[in-house]
Amino acid sequence: MFEALRIKIFGTQPAARVTDQILDRLIHRDFGDQADKVKLKLGKIASDTGKGKNRICAAIIKLSKKDPEAIDNYIEMCKNDFRDVISQAEYPGSTKAGFNQREKLNMKRIYLADWIEYSKWINE
Repeated sequence: MFEALRIKIFGTQPAARVTDQILDRLIHRDFGDQADKVKLKLGKIASDTGKGKNRICAAIIKLSKKDPEAIDNYIEMCKNDFRDVISQAEYPGSTKAGFNQREKLNMKRIYLADWIEYSKWINE
């Protein structure tokens, strides 16, 4: 709720905050009895911080759409640039809008729609 208000007032994109507990819940929710296999795969993710790693892992989980085999593709994508995974998972509308079109569009509306969509997914 606070993030939605910040978007409406300041027009800034929020960054997801994924704790260890949230990440564990997402893994078990989306992969059930394959959770241990998925945790091993996600263990390959490199990041400077634990918070960053959790955020990247959550993005991979979201994009994989409950397909444990798809995780490998997103891990490879992260090796090139983790921002590609984060942008597709957290900011799909903004990513589609692209940088050249931003002045022409109501970005606050797009940021809010992205945040609502991500929040619904993470809280399923």
